[in-house]
Amino acid sequence: MSFLTRVLLVVAVAAAFGACSVGAQYRFGVSAGGASTLALIAEYRWPHQGVEVQLGTWGFRDMSVSVTAKQYLGSSAVEPFAGVGLWAMTASSEKGRGYGLVGRIPVGFDLWFSSDHSASATVYLNRALVLRRPDPQDLRPPRARLVPLPEFAYRYGSS
Repeated sequence: MSFLTRVLLVVAVAAAFGACSVGAQYRFGVSAGGASTLALIAEYRWPHQGVEVQLGTWGFRDMSVSVTAKQYLGSSAVEPFAGVGLWAMTASSEKGRGYGLVGRIPVGFDLWFSSDHSASATVYLNRALVLRRPDPQDLRPPRARLVPLPEFAYRYGSS
């Protein structure tokens, strides 16, 4: 198991144990960009942390699930955040089915319109951890570079 994978697992477990805080809130929404062309979002958030799950697709021949732990900074109408997460996807083509597991680092901000409505802009830095291409003859390893992907989202939620 690589160092980055271990760090992602430790952060996710720590965020899950911290989820029992007072002032918790559920938020639901939609996003464009990032891990999918369109995605549904569910986030469990407490005062300065959150765990978000996204389910989305780039087309209708693929599916992706992303789980991200976030740390929010400040408590004003504009809240910057950073975090860490994993993105798993699967897709099919004429050559077969492929899948991938990607480590993600989100950096962005939430803009609150009211106590229940917010919009966010995020840039995810992504790095492939595991990759199986649809062509069984294609055994190239995943690239080691970070790939930035922007995302815009709307969320609704109340405490």
